[in-house]
Amino acid sequence: MKKILLLLVLVGNVAFAQKLTKDQLSEKLADKACGCAEKQEITKDNFELTIGICLLEGINAFEKDVEKHYGKDVISNDKKMEELGYEVGKKMGMKCPTVFKFMLEDEEGDGADADTSDELTISGKVSEIKSEQFLTFVVKEESGKTNQFILLSSFDNSFLLTDKVLKATDAVDVTYYEMELFDAKLGKFVSYKIVTDIIKK
Repeated sequence: MKKILLLLVLVGNVAFAQKLTKDQLSEKLADKACGCAEKQEITKDNFELTIGICLLEGINAFEKDVEKHYGKDVISNDKKMEELGYEVGKKMGMKCPTVFKFMLEDEEGDGADADTSDELTISGKVSEIKSEQFLTFVVKEESGKTNQFILLSSFDNSFLLTDKVLKATDAVDVTYYEMELFDAKLGKFVSYKIVTDIIKK
């Protein structure tokens, strides 16, 4: 009797594993792709290939569920693959915004040039530095206005932040651009200042 119950439990678990909804599947694939992508050193040049490999890793892990919702030939079917990639991409944008930055650049084509033209610079003194999920810091201008920045990607002087060279009250020039990132706590996209260069005076 115990063997029969155990068999039923095992069969039930396997059946459940193959009965993800389409939305649950895209969530799982996004988790898998984010985990894979965050382990890689992603550049704009290798972004598409890296995400493709990470997505395939997820497709193999959830093969039965992918077949159920997208068919057996999803990898060779451009239309189905595009649909799957779009659904997973939306989820990745919320789960791993660092990777999402490269997705935006890839979709915009000349996104890097656009970012450069939209870059802004402010001067002031560092008033606060926080190391949590992302490294953030606040710069106070002479006028008293405060600006919060996020370190999202590497640049020549990023070591000033990552190696804790900068201290509160240090005078700096900060170059940045603004980008909308999804704030899961607020449940909406919020505009953030992304630092691209910082010079200690």
